[in-house]
Amino acid sequence: MLPPLQKAAGIGYRESGRREAPAVVLLHGIGSTSTGWRLQFGPLGEHYRVIAWDAPGYADSAPLAREVPEAGDYARALAQLLDALGVAQAFLVTNSWGTLIAIAYAALFPQRVRAMVLGGPAAGWGAQPAEERARRIAERIARIRALGPKAMREQDAPQLVAPGTREEVLGWLRDSGESLSVAGYAQAAHVLGQSDGVAMIRGLDCPVLLIAGGADRRTPPEANAKPLAAAARHAVLELFPGCGHLPHLEFPERFNQAVRAYIAHST
Repeated sequence: MLPPLQKAAGIGYRESGRREAPAVVLLHGIGSTSTGWRLQFGPLGEHYRVIAWDAPGYADSAPLAREVPEAGDYARALAQLLDALGVAQAFLVTNSWGTLIAIAYAALFPQRVRAMVLGGPAAGWGAQPAEERARRIAERIARIRALGPKAMREQDAPQLVAPGTREEVLGWLRDSGESLSVAGYAQAAHVLGQSDGVAMIRGLDCPVLLIAGGADRRTPPEANAKPLAAAARHAVLELFPGCGHLPHLEFPERFNQAVRAYIAHST
């Protein structure tokens, strides 16, 4: 069951668990929203204060002022939300594009991050030549403008998960397009294109667990999770065989247990 949608500092969020418990902040991917964490609110909420945001420009959250934002702009918006919720420190748990926001947040506010769990992590395209980055950003934006968010998610759903994933998960992915906007997705695409997650993570001191699907076709581990793990100072990489891009939905019990175990190890 999804917790009710709330709003603070112009940002929509969902929350479960006890307010006095350690905070776990969930950061969704570029094609998702807070609803994508539906299988984490209950299990993680038994132990932690769980907060999942709708990033700026997603669902009912106000978009960022800059037309072409950087990861740090989202990180500052996250800080404003957590300030409004009275959260001084948190564990960050991500999927895909959310990884870049978490790394930027940890770089800007290192004292506020206790540890990170990066699921299906995206390293970004920032290390690629400028022309290639511009081409990929333009393709992403042109596609959502041509198809619309709902049709785009319907096409993407089978590619995001491993073959054999239960139909219920595919239904959630198709439905998630209803909460996307073209403008919000376009802003997020610029972050994906401009960010070099491998370079960004090198300077961080916080513990990092990376969880990647061995069958991830969207952000293959060889080009994403593995380089990120190699660059991080204190990183552990766990591969889920037979899993695609969304370990938190494809293997929720294993994912939730890994989060709980890593948090316990990091405290």
